[in-house]
Amino acid sequence: MKRRALLEIHRDDHKYDALGQIFLGAIEGEEILALLRRYLGPAASLHRVELDDDVLRVEADLREFPEESSNLVEVGRSMLRKGLGRSAIGALEEALRLAPLNAEALKTIGRWHYRRREREAARRYLVRARESDPGDYEILRLLAEIAIHEDRRLEARGYLERVLRARPGDQRARAALARLRPSEPGASSGDAPRSGIESESFDEADVILLEDEGEPEDAKS
Repeated sequence: MKRRALLEIHRDDHKYDALGQIFLGAIEGEEILALLRRYLGPAASLHRVELDDDVLRVEADLREFPEESSNLVEVGRSMLRKGLGRSAIGALEEALRLAPLNAEALKTIGRWHYRRREREAARRYLVRARESDPGDYEILRLLAEIAIHEDRRLEARGYLERVLRARPGDQRARAALARLRPSEPGASSGDAPRSGIESESFDEADVILLEDEGEPEDAKS
């Protein structure tokens, strides 16, 4: 099945990898498009790319099998609840072969790595999940928690402030943000509330780089 996906690729998520070159202005034009094609893989065909200062918005046509992929996500989650981690990840990875931008599969694998304290792997999957589903604020909270653990406090604060701008009543994000603020005089470090994330179950663009590219290759399962 073919569908058109709208992705949001954020500068803050790619400061330390190749895509960061786009936001630094180190590459442009066809170099950007070639980098995006490698990043998204052969199942995606670029349709439109818009570059703002902090966000790269990408429309891409995808060849995927969404129903089969969603079914495998449910199978994988069921296995995780039963403690069958490795088998669950196998099912979730198969879900991604059928639909490489399945945000739920990406997020579930990311959370699994996070619980195992494999933070770099967790971050990679969660960044992909965020790009595929920008409205899922749980992903931002998880990315913030990883940044806190890695002492990237400014980045963590940025993630949490984005959550609170969209959802002022999000108490988990508000509590996590409080952990990043300097303590009041006389307060101990233990006074800051915990975020609770670790214990969860788990304008117009400045530049338009591409309007259309044609049909994608068939997705590989």
